[in-house]
Amino acid sequence: MPPLPVSAVVVNLDGGDLLARALDALEGEAVDEIVVVDNGSGAGEVSRLASRPGLRLLSLPENLGFAAPANLGAREARAPFVAFVNNDCVVGPGYLAACLAVLEDHPGLAAAQGLVLTGDGAAVDGRGIGWNARAEAIQLGRGEFPPGPGGEPLEVPGVSATAALFRRDLFLSAGGFAESFFAWYEDVDLALRLRRAGARFASVPEARAFHAGTATGRRDPEKRWRRLFTNRLRTLRRNFDPAALPALHSCRPAAGATLGPAAAELGWPRALRAAFATRAAARPFEEEDRAVFLSLPPLTELPS
Repeated sequence: MPPLPVSAVVVNLDGGDLLARALDALEGEAVDEIVVVDNGSGAGEVSRLASRPGLRLLSLPENLGFAAPANLGAREARAPFVAFVNNDCVVGPGYLAACLAVLEDHPGLAAAQGLVLTGDGAAVDGRGIGWNARAEAIQLGRGEFPPGPGGEPLEVPGVSATAALFRRDLFLSAGGFAESFFAWYEDVDLALRLRRAGARFASVPEARAFHAGTATGRRDPEKRWRRLFTNRLRTLRRNFDPAALPALHSCRPAAGATLGPAAAELGWPRALRAAFATRAAARPFEEEDRAVFLSLPPLTELPS
């Protein structure tokens, strides 16, 4: 039986046992190739990856985040579909085949993802990217009890790069992930840019994956929240008509529901410091963001 026409791309930084489990699962998916883009891991990790049979290893000398290494993996990929799978995410049997079948049956879809559960499978981690009333991107279904097996594919506003399958040509023609984001919100921004060009996305309930959750980001949580806040603001100003989105005019663009989880992890002083640094951190990218805004008709409402 021929392999799936899929290149699986995993961005890694010292993933250790989590990475090993992710790769074991991908090997069971019978994909055309597995590409690991390593972000400057320790010598032991790189040696283990280099000696793993059937793996393409692209080694970077330093940590470049997620967006740039993921784009490198997509450019180097040889299959017409590219799957991005986090190094702490284990896809269930048939995950990529189920997503691929939906993309092949629906030419208007740019990408698809399955139902991603928490690492223990006890709750939903996300079934696609959505939006709340505060103009914050959210993981649809997060925290819900997992539904039963099966179910028809559902259209969603976007897909999460935790475990998503893209048409490679559309991904590359859209410019891939915004590399200046480094990490976080890059998949949200890409979904909006593709949507502005007329693309659609689907969630495939029969495909299941298990996500340990921000294993890399937990190493420096304040930096992670600072990037989340900054990249959220940049995503909004790149893709939305400012007259239609009051959040763009707020002097506290990171305020609202986001601060609660940030404060729970960092404490209020550090969370507030990260939030109020947002506009200054986003300022150097104004020209880039303006060019993206002008490249396509902007959105006038939050996708639903």
